[in-house]
Amino acid sequence: MEKYIWILLLFIAIAVAIVVQLLPKEKKNFYRKKEYLLNIPERKFFEALQKLLPPEYICFPQMVLNNIIAVKRGEDKKDYWKYKNKINKKTIDFVIFTKKHLQPVLAIEYDGWYHTRSDRRARDEFVNNAIKSSGLDIVHIKHDKNIDLEKIIKTEVISKII
Repeated sequence: MEKYIWILLLFIAIAVAIVVQLLPKEKKNFYRKKEYLLNIPERKFFEALQKLLPPEYICFPQMVLNNIIAVKRGEDKKDYWKYKNKINKKTIDFVIFTKKHLQPVLAIEYDGWYHTRSDRRARDEFVNNAIKSSGLDIVHIKHDKNIDLEKIIKTEVISKII
C-alpha cells in the first residue's frame, strides 16, 4: 500500500511539473511604439513635398533600400546574400514613385546634424553608391533651421523628376 502512495505522489509531482512547464512564461518587453515616424524637420519637409509634388507622383517616407533596389543575381549565391543583407536594414528618408505603377523615381535623404558623424558619413556613402549603381537618382537635402523648403523642393527635387 505504501508503495502505491509513493507512485501516486510521484505521478502528481510529474503532472504538476508538466503543468508548470506549459504555463505561459513572463516575457520581458524590449519594444515600445515609436511616437512618430519622422522627426519634426523631416515631417515639415514631407508636408511641403506632398503639397508641391506633381499629381502623377507619390512619396513614401522611411523606405527600406531592399524595397527600391535589387541585387543582381550572379553565379555565386553567397555574393547575392552578402549584398542583399547590406541593403536589407538600411532606409532612405523619402522615395518618390510614379503613382501609376509605383516605380521608384528619386530617393531623397534629409540630412540632419547626425549626418556629420563619421559612421553616418560611411553609411551615406554606401547608400549613395548602391542607389546610384542601380540607376536611381538620389538627392541630399541639408537641414537648416532657416531652410526655404519650397525653393529647395522646386529646384532639387521637382527639377529631377520632370
